[in-house]
Amino acid sequence: MTQVPVPPPVAGREAWIDVAKGIAITLVVLYHAIMYLDEVGLAGALAPLNPLFDTFRMPLFFFMSGILAASAIRLPYWQLFRKRMSLLLYLYLAWVTLQTLFLLALPPISPSGAPNTTWASLVTLFIRPSSNLWFVYALPLFFTLAWLMRRWSPLLQVALTTVIAVLFGAQLLHTGSPWDKMGKYLLFFIAAIYLGPLVRRLVPRVRWWHVVLLCLGYAALVVVTTKLNVTKVPFVMLVVSTLAVVVGISVAVLLAKIPAFDFVRSLGSRTLPIYLVHTFPMTALAAILVAFDVQAPVAVATLLPPLLCTGAILLALALHRRFQAVPGVFSVPVASWVIAPKRTAIPRSRKVNLT
Repeated sequence: MTQVPVPPPVAGREAWIDVAKGIAITLVVLYHAIMYLDEVGLAGALAPLNPLFDTFRMPLFFFMSGILAASAIRLPYWQLFRKRMSLLLYLYLAWVTLQTLFLLALPPISPSGAPNTTWASLVTLFIRPSSNLWFVYALPLFFTLAWLMRRWSPLLQVALTTVIAVLFGAQLLHTGSPWDKMGKYLLFFIAAIYLGPLVRRLVPRVRWWHVVLLCLGYAALVVVTTKLNVTKVPFVMLVVSTLAVVVGISVAVLLAKIPAFDFVRSLGSRTLPIYLVHTFPMTALAAILVAFDVQAPVAVATLLPPLLCTGAILLALALHRRFQAVPGVFSVPVASWVIAPKRTAIPRSRKVNLT
């Protein structure tokens, strides 16, 4: 097979990439907020809408991760492991352990009284990935697969991962675990590695009316596919998810130009701590609501998921600010496990004399 070099990355960090990641992480947190509140009957009118965004959240997240992975997979594997993978694998192991202990200590968060988790989940965390933190585990696996296939034709890579995505999307392959989601979304990570330069060339051409038309088209397609119950038909979910990525990027490009939405860019630059922390307050609240059998009118319950989403994000950011300097919490406990990013030297003429 002919070797096709991975295109070089664009210098600098584009704001729209972080805005897109900010949109994705917010939708992930909102999804879990609705899911846990729906467990206790307090998600209101948002509960039936939650599955509608399945085609949006993670495809966009993995596509943006793939764009940022293009330069990394050209490294020798040991450098790739230390630069991109070792931190993720450590955090996955550490935070799944912490989450498991937390869930074991909590009263049941299900009205049925079923146990929140079992000790066995610690033994199988690499075999049956955590339902909450599987994304952190998926990225090192995707980096490895992308590195192994780096000399293959991009068309072959996309074709192979498309077949895998279709099989899992139509549930022709089904494990009942996060492996299904990894199978569906690997395509977006791989495709983004090679489509990144094209996306960057098209980004300056995005206009507000493009965004409006794309959003309307995506909403209509989601409604039609859901109403017709064809989401398990081969290629349907793939088409909808692909359009969702285009919509997400277009919206991100538009929002990146509006200063009022800079907070979304800020969230996008802190997705990892948000992802690691956000389910802790949700499971704790669910346990409290079940214990006290809390009930609420539909109108009030509909407001709870956005409030819980906001609170979980703020708590995650606060904990990250407080503990980010503590080794082993949001970083590896031993600095030599990773390759620190290079810092750009400050030109002598621009240095500020503080003495």
